[in-house]
Amino acid sequence: MILTLALSASLALTGSTAQATTKPVTFQGFTIQVPLQWHVKKEGSNLRVITGACSPQAAECQSFLLGGAQAIKYAYEANPYRPDQPYHPSSGVTQCVPMKKYSSGQATRVKTSKAAFGTGQQALFTEWKVSCDGRTLNVASYTQHLWYVKAKKVLVVDHWKTPGLGAILAKAVWG
Repeated sequence: MILTLALSASLALTGSTAQATTKPVTFQGFTIQVPLQWHVKKEGSNLRVITGACSPQAAECQSFLLGGAQAIKYAYEANPYRPDQPYHPSSGVTQCVPMKKYSSGQATRVKTSKAAFGTGQQALFTEWKVSCDGRTLNVASYTQHLWYVKAKKVLVVDHWKTPGLGAILAKAVWG
């Protein structure tokens, strides 16, 4: 009987460890749980969470940015973030995200709404469709998703429609 209990306890502990499929990422006072295979890279005072491939044709790896006060301060052509503008921190020409041989062009706001960002916090969620300039019409485009939590000075920027990111942010733990 003691052997049975010990074996059951051992299997229970081993099973719970094997089932861990996420890891915590902490930034600006909140923690989110992301898949184990995602990688975190520091970019100045921000964090980039790399979620997939790094294609040589793309301007950035499949990822999203966790931005704080600096990202908000320089969110649009070196000016502060405004909900009526996409995230474009450079005052110069930027490369098109999926095809870096083109430059980002006109952005059209598709949607703006409130979104949960952890317990007790709301984010302003905005979706932009960004065209890429090229000699051929509709050569490339991408979608930019932004979550802005004004009270906490947090801006999340996603250019890759990261699957499940909205749900991950909704379960953020502030502390």
